[in-house]
Amino acid sequence: MGMNKAQKQAAQRAKKTTAQEVQPAAEQPKPEAEQKPAATSVPAAAAPAQPSKQMQTIEKLKEGWTAKGVNLDKLTVKDDGKFKLVVVADGWPTVQIGPTGGISLPQIRSYAKAFDAAIDGLAVFEKQNAREAKKATATAPAPKAAAPEAVTA
Repeated sequence: MGMNKAQKQAAQRAKKTTAQEVQPAAEQPKPEAEQKPAATSVPAAAAPAQPSKQMQTIEKLKEGWTAKGVNLDKLTVKDDGKFKLVVVADGWPTVQIGPTGGISLPQIRSYAKAFDAAIDGLAVFEKQNAREAKKATATAPAPKAAAPEAVTA
């Protein structure tokens, strides 16, 4: 019975490996990658290093903030192990950038788009704080008026 194509190829590979084991180590042919001249290969140091996705996102945010006229003098970027934490200035919410470049704002409860919320961070954060303050004053019980004391005659 004949062999199929995969079986023939497997048998040929087995023959080649046994033939290479018999040859002395000095006579073994070099792999194809080593036979190519070194001039055609591009050294790794010559290629510009690709910035990480986190750094690309930080640069996009910086561009957006400068377009809006935000002062970036007090901008701080902290490395929190997995995340980069960006704080623009006092009063701004913390912008958390994940390893894949995703943005989240842990101090802001709801936003449609994280990038837009990060760009308008101060306005969104102040609006949220104003809603919380309004809600806190609305739910606080009003002081009771002094009840008139019963007059005894």
